[in-house]
Amino acid sequence: MGSHLLQPRIPAQPFHLRAPVLDPLPGTLPEPEIHARLLRELHAVGRGTLALLRTAAKLGRRPYAWTFAALLATNKSLRGLAPYLLYETLGPTLPDGARSAAVLWALAQRVAKVYPAAMRRAGHRDADTLFDAILAGRSGVTFTLDDYDDAWDYLPHADKRIPLAIPELLHALRELATTPATHTTPEFPFVLAAGERRSFTANTIFRDDTWRRRDPEGALRLNPGDAARLGLTTGDRARITTRRGSAVATVETNDRMQPGHASLPNGLGLDLPTGDGTRRTGVAPNDLTDLTWRDAIAGTPWHKHVPARIEPA
Repeated sequence: MGSHLLQPRIPAQPFHLRAPVLDPLPGTLPEPEIHARLLRELHAVGRGTLALLRTAAKLGRRPYAWTFAALLATNKSLRGLAPYLLYETLGPTLPDGARSAAVLWALAQRVAKVYPAAMRRAGHRDADTLFDAILAGRSGVTFTLDDYDDAWDYLPHADKRIPLAIPELLHALRELATTPATHTTPEFPFVLAAGERRSFTANTIFRDDTWRRRDPEGALRLNPGDAARLGLTTGDRARITTRRGSAVATVETNDRMQPGHASLPNGLGLDLPTGDGTRRTGVAPNDLTDLTWRDAIAGTPWHKHVPARIEPA
């Protein structure tokens, strides 16, 4: 089961909860269940809390809403676990195997609180009516309905204007003249793109690597000139070292790589089961990226610009 918020537009705002079209294969799990199992093993939420919410869910949506709100108000540490709480307690009460959609109940509550008039114009009496419509609507639903003048109500600022001046960015602009443009050093002379998208890469949710018809090991791509200077050719093994760590990968020379640049694909470095143990395929980019090497404002790691050293293994 998946969801899709269609392109926001005035006057109608649509949302589509996509129902499954096929039964899952034996042994496969939806992503919310994978996360839920991890949290269960970590004992992230006490049994008493879950039991209280499950009992409230059996009594109906209104008792559940009161209980859910009271728990989050009295224990702020649960707020970050709200999707898990909904999945574990409200989820099992939903029809047609829609457990993964439980988090949409909380979003419906927010729509009803922040945009009640627009929600009612779209034909939904309250949050639960909206949530039920989302669950039942196989072709999507309109969750708010506005006039064009109502668009300004979606600006959260008191003056209803869009602030163009962002103080953090203005500070970065002032410092631009003195900000280093080069981050490589004699110790780490290469720029490593740690997580390149390639034709046969996927997120690590796809753990079986037999579908990769090309580049099954996740090669380290190097400019031919750099490779020759290092004494490496396609098929050789090279060690990549960064401030964070070190890894070994198979080399592929590629003239699309600029001199001084190298790349590793995303989605590898997984331990896959074999007949007599496990086998690791490729390099996990997170083994080479430093959490402190990141954008100062957004906190996003600079995966595509990691200073690195490359040498024959």
